[in-house]
Amino acid sequence: MSPEATPPTDEPFNGQILIVTSEVRDGRLEVTAMVPQVAESGGLCTLTVPSTGASVTTQASEGKEVTYCGVMSVEAVEPAEDLAFTVSYESSTTRAESSLTTVEPAA
Repeated sequence: MSPEATPPTDEPFNGQILIVTSEVRDGRLEVTAMVPQVAESGGLCTLTVPSTGASVTTQASEGKEVTYCGVMSVEAVEPAEDLAFTVSYESSTTRAESSLTTVEPAA
């Protein structure tokens, strides 16, 4: 038997999302991100905190050779140093996801 390849999906996978900012402000996790090398509008960005199941989806916006995920905000029920999250992006032509990321320490 040959090893199974990754099952095909309806949409091509474009790769990683870059987290631009992540901070806890007034008890809420606020994250911005971008999808490099993809410039399109109409996609959706989703911020998810796996440990609590909290998530929020926002409309993406097109930039020059990049797609931006504006401020996404969910309630932060854990201390900032324990808060880990992912951001995913999905449109009719592209899917991308960040790795599990922790909040940047306050400067």
